[in-house]
Amino acid sequence: MLINNGFNEDKIQSPLRYIWSIFKSKSIAVVAMWVIVFLVLVSLFASWLVPHSPLLQDPDKMLLPPYWIDGGSIDHVLGTDDLGRDTLSRLFHGIQYTLGGALLITFFVSIIGMTIGAGAALTKGVKASVLHHLLDALLAIPSLLSALILITFFGPSYINCLFAIALSLLPQFIRASYLAIAQELNKQYIIALQLDGATKTRLFKYGILPNILEPTITILNRLFTMAIIEIATLGFLGFGAQLPQTELGSLIANNMELIYLSPWLVAFPGLAIFITIIIVNVFAEGLRHAVIEGEE
Repeated sequence: MLINNGFNEDKIQSPLRYIWSIFKSKSIAVVAMWVIVFLVLVSLFASWLVPHSPLLQDPDKMLLPPYWIDGGSIDHVLGTDDLGRDTLSRLFHGIQYTLGGALLITFFVSIIGMTIGAGAALTKGVKASVLHHLLDALLAIPSLLSALILITFFGPSYINCLFAIALSLLPQFIRASYLAIAQELNKQYIIALQLDGATKTRLFKYGILPNILEPTITILNRLFTMAIIEIATLGFLGFGAQLPQTELGSLIANNMELIYLSPWLVAFPGLAIFITIIIVNVFAEGLRHAVIEGEE
């Protein structure tokens, strides 16, 4: 952690800079990080990156194969569907809906869940006890089943799908953050801060939060992965994105009848989901190990 410069002066790196220096040494995790940056850019700017409109139909170019297969065209790199729509354009918009929705869910659930979890862990009495037992009851129901129940009540649509998934995953994040903070409260340095008269806000900001980075990364990774899977699952079942929206799960469902004639129409969205989940897990694991090594 000490750096010796040309004047023989020792400089101490900040914790974040030290963790970053460790993370940079993990080449696979760095590659995964840049792939995630690319996917996020695709989610943000899909409308400007696609070569064609995802809704543009061309009857003369129906079911074109990818360009590297005989009969393919360079104008449609990944081919076209049964209505002549460009597969690459629809895939990019599918990533926008699936990955972008998962990012929104993770952002809002993490903020709300951490706030409630921290409040429950730092508060004792009837309120904390009621919340504790309520979470136990909610966690007994699988999150996908909870999302299905909620989406049936709200009605099938992409926005309702995101809302239902967020509500179904929120109890899990609250419970995980609650347990991480509760374990930290038993540490000696936290007890010392409490005896020193630190307020709950200061205790959480300076004592607890910097020391729960590793479990928080694991929780966020699991939350993001489950959000992607559930968005795609609800889209595949017809409860998520509705036509003409192009979400990865709905793309797979809409092209299932063509799986023997044009298998790439199903394979490309499936691979996009698979690769995204793998890349996110590789990045999160590399970051988690960097945090662990930085704390040693």
